Amino acid sequence: MSPARILPLAVWLGTGLLWGTTWAVIRVGLRYIPPFTLSALRTALAAATLLAFAMLFERGKLPPAREVRFWAVIGAMQIGMPYALIFWAEQYISSGLTAMLFATFPAFTAVAAHFVLKHESLTLRKTAGTLLALVAVASLVGAAPSQRPPVGAVVAVLVASMAAALGTVMVRRHGQSTSTTWLTTIQITSAAALLTVLALAFEGGRPAQFNLRSIAVVLYLAWVITVACYLGLFWLLKRLDATFVSMGVIFETVVGVFLGALALGETLGGRVFAGLALVGLSVYLVTVRPKGAATVVP
Repeated sequence: MSPARILPLAVWLGTGLLWGTTWAVIRVGLRYIPPFTLSALRTALAAATLLAFAMLFERGKLPPAREVRFWAVIGAMQIGMPYALIFWAEQYISSGLTAMLFATFPAFTAVAAHFVLKHESLTLRKTAGTLLALVAVASLVGAAPSQRPPVGAVVAVLVASMAAALGTVMVRRHGQSTSTTWLTTIQITSAAALLTVLALAFEGGRPAQFNLRSIAVVLYLAWVITVACYLGLFWLLKRLDATFVSMGVIFETVVGVFLGALALGETLGGRVFAGLALVGLSVYLVTVRPKGAATVVP
């Protein structure tokens, strides 16, 4: 395989594995900092870092004002709203369950791509995978009443997945000619603005503990996940199918489930493994092309 093919696949695998650590790290951070404040700090630091880099090295590639406004709206939808919903939801459900619920992302991406992207139609195979994703959700939340996760938290993660999927498809369609650095910077900055407003509106009186662990969480989420992974994601969306890129969620899910168990003591029961198997099959059906189909790697 040529380097031109190896690099996108390496970035795709690396971002998927790194993103899988997010769920457990968020859960740790929420012990010290309220959800909207934690997500606002994460994105504000990432936005400041990206803006400094963009102004130093890509000042001449800043898109026109109209395009900046467009990407700011997409960033609030693709990043800001999902962050707010996921951070809020992880107060009430485990990091592993959050990871598995968010693994509906490829299914929602396939549906969005069908309506927005010319060359990514919703086939029978993708439809089956999408329906299977819903079955996986039902199996994960359909426990005995005393063991069911809060409905509001489950819905919040699913809505976050839908919003992120639509934003991903919009980047794939409209972001081909935009500087990856500015594309990332504008979206993260608009997400930071939205999350800051939410933090001030709903958490102004809630205390936050800043210690070595909580500061490490903010730095990790800002620089490793938000800056590095989003640069990788938007770079990939210029080179690979949106649906294929979304397949990286399977690595996120596996890492998220097992890291939650190892680091946070979350339970790994039969329902978790069944849900993980259904999620994996769903992602496979939605994202893996039948033999003989055109490759997505240039």
